[in-house]
Amino acid sequence: MEKVLENLNEMQQKAVLTTEGPVMAIAGAGSGKTSVLTRRIAHLIENLGIPHENILAITFTNKAAQEMKERIGALLKISTRNMWISTFHSMCARILREHSELLGYDKHFQIIDDDDTLQMIKSIMKQANMDIKLINPNQLKTHLLNVKQDPNLIEAYQEPLKEYLRKIYPIYQKKLKENNLMDFEDLLLLTIELLKNYENVRNHFHKMFQYVLVDEFQDTNNVQYNLIKLLVNRNQNVFIVGDEDQSIYAFRGANIQNIKNFSKDYNDVETILLEQNYRSTNTILDAANQIIKGNKNRIKKNLYSTKGDGEKITFFKAYSGRDEVEYVAESIRSLSQNGYGYKDIAVLYRANSMSRLFEEVFMQKQLPYKIYGNTSFFKRKEIKDMVAYLRLIINPHDNYAYMRVVNEPKRGIGAKTVDTLSVHAEEAGISLYDMVNDANNPLKPSPSKKLKAFNALLDLLSSHFDQLDFNQFIDDLLDKTGYFEALKSDDKGDVRYENILELKTMLKESEKTYLEADKRELLMYVLEDIALKSQEEQEEDYEGVALMTLHAAKGLEFKVVFIVGVEQGMFPLYRSLDNAKEIEEERRLMYVGVTRAEELLYFTNAKQRQHYGDLVMHPDSMFIKEIKPELLKLEGLNREREQTSSRYTQEYRQTKTFKAKQSNLKNYKQNDLNKGDKVEHKAFGVGVVVSVVKDQCVIAFSKEHGLKTLMKDHPAIKKL
Repeated sequence: MEKVLENLNEMQQKAVLTTEGPVMAIAGAGSGKTSVLTRRIAHLIENLGIPHENILAITFTNKAAQEMKERIGALLKISTRNMWISTFHSMCARILREHSELLGYDKHFQIIDDDDTLQMIKSIMKQANMDIKLINPNQLKTHLLNVKQDPNLIEAYQEPLKEYLRKIYPIYQKKLKENNLMDFEDLLLLTIELLKNYENVRNHFHKMFQYVLVDEFQDTNNVQYNLIKLLVNRNQNVFIVGDEDQSIYAFRGANIQNIKNFSKDYNDVETILLEQNYRSTNTILDAANQIIKGNKNRIKKNLYSTKGDGEKITFFKAYSGRDEVEYVAESIRSLSQNGYGYKDIAVLYRANSMSRLFEEVFMQKQLPYKIYGNTSFFKRKEIKDMVAYLRLIINPHDNYAYMRVVNEPKRGIGAKTVDTLSVHAEEAGISLYDMVNDANNPLKPSPSKKLKAFNALLDLLSSHFDQLDFNQFIDDLLDKTGYFEALKSDDKGDVRYENILELKTMLKESEKTYLEADKRELLMYVLEDIALKSQEEQEEDYEGVALMTLHAAKGLEFKVVFIVGVEQGMFPLYRSLDNAKEIEEERRLMYVGVTRAEELLYFTNAKQRQHYGDLVMHPDSMFIKEIKPELLKLEGLNREREQTSSRYTQEYRQTKTFKAKQSNLKNYKQNDLNKGDKVEHKAFGVGVVVSVVKDQCVIAFSKEHGLKTLMKDHPAIKKL
């Protein structure tokens, strides 16, 4: 018992030991929630004697799941390989492998990622002669995946999107099933269908999962919430960890109401507040607390630390956007000379577009940096190609894997040939592979010969797969397909080959993970793992300043954090200013950004900047104003303003200019404009005032005219 509770504070211990019934731990930023989750699982196994297979723990990333497994393994000195600690999608894939036949799928089904889905949609649009100029396929993909949750939603769309979805959705679903494929939405939705419609399966998992734990509960969407309800048995031994104040993924479908719904849907919920922060100084936490209290109807908590007050928060105001970036760059150089490593520092911004100027200046000053959000290893072209070949080893009738590599590397098989083949295969109701071998193959002799050679190559690779180990087989695949030769003439061939070598390492390591699986089953599990991991951003260890959006920063921590562009209209965004719900989301995002900092925190903005092609002047962000002044150290124009404002005001009031202006004002009719006012402009039409700074205002007009910075007393403007 002592080992499990070691170094935990009183509330953490309570969260670990309260095992029966529904429990909700409200875990503030940096409050050690991972420790609570892992110690709770360790307590169930070590002290209560619960077999590990009777515990289900769900989190949002493979990285988080792996970290939990490693911690439990180190704590209890046991193997955690087969534990049910995984992401939602991994858990569903594991459940469906056992029962997919009930839903009409072979257990060797393959999982496709978003890139594959997009290619399928493009292929369907092409076959149906749909004009991709009218509807962007990427946009269509987003709507199609939303519609999967409820096909009736199609009728709520406007034309021509409604018509496109009506045509494409059923074809997309049909092709998935025909090719024994599932997308990421299928994994969740089909698991729900399985548990709802098959009582014996539901009872099986109710008996198995005696204890259910869910991490990052505030990020769950409605589908995930319903799935959890189906998995929790009548004992309701469900433990959730979440924090409303860190719910920043509404744009991905996360439903902040799920935490409130939990208290309604489960009986006698025990709520435990984890408020002690182990990451930041009290000055940083006080600022975070002051910002987030502006949100209503939240579960109140107050973060505190035993690390002391630390340094004040620096608030620097530059004259221009470039001056702001120069200040950040020089501050980072100074920090690096005073003992901070570059990878200890992060620059966070609200929109990706802000990174360009930082990259430009950092390159000029030779400051190492890394942009977070790079292409995942598993989405790189050469890896996708290798995966397609491996999918064809398991199932040569996988049309989408077939189309990806039939001419990769180049074999003289053109797109027109593949299109013709696809049309006839569709009419005959058979796969592309079978159509090539069919006696009624409609193709001309030359392309037919090339395609038959490709089929023969797949057959050869399939036979070699059973004879060689993974490393030898990948070498054989590269050789027989001509892929290795093609890499030699590729400018990035060396890098691509290194990535394939890394894939070989992954395949080799998987042999140790799935000891009981036969060769083809092992490949199936590996491909599943690759598909699931492809949705996560690739993180590489790199000695450089981290440049990233505030959304990307969630879950990370840095000794020093710069939050840049903290101006009204930029953070919070213009579009949120008149929407209370969206302002609360923006405030949570600010809270997340602030609580990433361990030791030093900087806010920066500019008096004026070029923004989307216009020169704009934004006031300071409302979130800065929510922080008590005694927590801030003012720098740049802020400092000058503070030092000179009092003296300047007194002197100015004595001048002839001031007195003349006062006299003129009595006779001058001015627009008394405030944020939110509706106005009409003679040239730009009706708009809404989004900010007012002295004698200037920023007005959002129609999409045609966009944002305009104008003199608020301009005779062309009329307040409505």
